[in-house]
Amino acid sequence: MKKNIFVLRGLLFMALVSCLLTACTSSDQKKTDSPSKNDSVDWEIFDGNSRGNRSLPDSPYGYELWSEGGNDYSLTWYGPHQRGGAAFRAEWNNARTFLGRVGYFWNKGQPYTYYNNVFCDFEFTRSPNGTAGGSSYLGIYGWSKNPMIEWYIVDDWFGSGVIGPGRIGGNAVKKGEFTVDGEVYFIYQATRPAGSGNIEGSNEPFPQYFSIRQTTRQSGKISITEHFKKWEELGMKLGDNMYEAKFLVEAGGGTGWFEASYLSFYTE
Repeated sequence: MKKNIFVLRGLLFMALVSCLLTACTSSDQKKTDSPSKNDSVDWEIFDGNSRGNRSLPDSPYGYELWSEGGNDYSLTWYGPHQRGGAAFRAEWNNARTFLGRVGYFWNKGQPYTYYNNVFCDFEFTRSPNGTAGGSSYLGIYGWSKNPMIEWYIVDDWFGSGVIGPGRIGGNAVKKGEFTVDGEVYFIYQATRPAGSGNIEGSNEPFPQYFSIRQTTRQSGKISITEHFKKWEELGMKLGDNMYEAKFLVEAGGGTGWFEASYLSFYTE
């Protein structure tokens, strides 16, 4: 009889331990299953044209959002404490042109050399090829003033290429190439015609500079200032006032999305 009691007590003890372990495991699993609910506290969702740079709270970054045509477009910024601090999601639906970007906004009357060496670490996923119309760019983007120049460092796109009519344009001229961050970039200069939209609201034509990575990628480091230096070496000098350097998603039509799991800018 006593033996049976000891056996029963042992079984009850083992059942209790098993129950406690299951509860702990279940609790831990719930914590790992729902990080997005905690992340969302800092989210900011924008769904209208910003008409210029807008500062992001508690952050060194700004954002811009612009869509010509279409509907249901948005930019979700994940906040200063999530995914590197600059990460965002972009969505567009049948827009003729969509641009969403997050990163440094300067416009302080200083040249690029004032900001030392600028870098961007990134990792993202996106909708498949063909979801961004005839032209698309993913990478670092910005403007300079005095003179006004629009510039791109392109690491990925939503199609088979970015050179040609409807992409950079038929007037793009290859100026050179160089290797940085483990790959060759081709360098082009083009001219936007009079009447094209720009940050100064003028109707004058203006130059564009492009560095196009020859194999696409969706994660890595972009040594932004190295492109500026190479452009200058090739006679493509930027303006005396660096306006910005942001991570850009640009879609020339289509319906698609972009999701950064990590995005951070820094200087050294």
